[in-house]
Amino acid sequence: MKQFKTEIDKNFLFAQETSRVLKKITGINIFENSRKQHIIEVRSLFVYLMRTVDNMTYYNIRDFFENNGKAYDHTTAMHSYNNYGMYSKYNKKLDEYYNLILQSTKSINSRKLLAKALIDSEDPEMAEIFTYMYKKSSSKIKNNEKL
Repeated sequence: MKQFKTEIDKNFLFAQETSRVLKKITGINIFENSRKQHIIEVRSLFVYLMRTVDNMTYYNIRDFFENNGKAYDHTTAMHSYNNYGMYSKYNKKLDEYYNLILQSTKSINSRKLLAKALIDSEDPEMAEIFTYMYKKSSSKIKNNEKL
């Protein structure tokens, strides 16, 4: 049983890191049994991050919440994910939190999304520089060279 728990923990490393960072920057415990709007919105941000950055399934999101003491269903995760756009439209802090999490987590996918956002916000020349740097670093990694 202990080995199974360890495997679950490994699968949820990004989720654990993200939930800690969210609590630190917002002061909100997403596992609290509450229907208050500000908690629902941050919980929705968490689900959105898990789907877009970590490619978690709704069932895995449900499992993560349940492992942390929050009763949660996969359809609740779907509803939360689908409503994130509306929540972020009216609560601009959610987008700030999203960017802070991308900057402060160690996930490769979060770094890719952050780089994409930078590229999208800059001019085409900057996009070419980023693309060149990425290709160069990728080829060095494949060849086991130092960066």
